Amino acid sequence: MIIGMTGGVGSGKSTVLAMLKRYEKVRICMADELGHQVMEPGKAAYQKIIAHFGEEICDDNKQIDRTRLGKIAYADERQLAILNEIIHPLVWEEIQRQANMYGEDNMFFVESAILFECGLDKLCKEVWGILTDDTLRFQRLQESRGYSRKRAESIMRNQVSDSYLKRHCDRLIHNDGSEEELEAEIARVMSGYGYRRCNSGK
Repeated sequence: MIIGMTGGVGSGKSTVLAMLKRYEKVRICMADELGHQVMEPGKAAYQKIIAHFGEEICDDNKQIDRTRLGKIAYADERQLAILNEIIHPLVWEEIQRQANMYGEDNMFFVESAILFECGLDKLCKEVWGILTDDTLRFQRLQESRGYSRKRAESIMRNQVSDSYLKRHCDRLIHNDGSEEELEAEIARVMSGYGYRRCNSGK
């Protein structure tokens, strides 16, 4: 069962996933990491990206420099669309492969901040959205990543809104309280699916 996990920056997706890892038959996949992997030398997207964007996006070690690539792609919607057309199908294929490998009795969580934007929700049986009050998100981003409020607001403006998540997600996880309260909510949800924590889970 593939379950999408999404939420805005600073909402606490990583915290929720860390808690889910403590449950039996739960597998975690980070879509962003897969996107990076398919761009490595010798991987499926590497040559296609260089053929389109040019070798100037590579560093001295022939690795694709994602910062250089990003400056080109994010400055032009058409270029970004081309990049996504190269990467997204390969990421989806790998997600499906991994999910099939683990079997139907596992909960296979796929985390992506742009899950809806890239159409990844179409692979998922369910989508969970993590909701957190904006003030708390600003605080977390400042403390954990050193983001200024201006930078955090800029990122948040370019992500799907909480109202969108409320309309399109199958389940909402609220992360406005303490870690203990979040863990209790996760435990309640997972119990409803018949999954229990590993004996070694703390």
